[in-house]
Amino acid sequence: MKLSIFSVGDVVYSYGVIEFEGGEDFLGEILKREPSQLKEELEKKLNTAFTSFGFARGGLDYKGNEMPLVYLRVELEDGSDFSLEIYPGSARSFSNTDAEEHYNTVVKLLTAIQPGLKLPRARLIGLA
Repeated sequence: MKLSIFSVGDVVYSYGVIEFEGGEDFLGEILKREPSQLKEELEKKLNTAFTSFGFARGGLDYKGNEMPLVYLRVELEDGSDFSLEIYPGSARSFSNTDAEEHYNTVVKLLTAIQPGLKLPRARLIGLA
């Protein structure tokens, strides 16, 4: 997996790009679970109860190519918010936190969903 996180200057907002690598069927791992099971697993991994949990399955038409899509959103008790749009080979993440917290939380979410997921060797965090 490759994970890049970007933060916007004066506003506390960050954006991530995730590329799954060789045989990482992340979308398939999510689709195997019921939303309530997934919520429980994620709360356990993050060691907190979510204030809000959103999960939706659907599709995306990108330049005429249709692909499956899962949308996942969690809000923590401190008000921090993390959203993931997950596609077959990649994902995007959005958060109202700085890049460092975004990175750490997204890694926890991803590894809770797919234990053994190959993590990035180095952190690439861009600041705008």
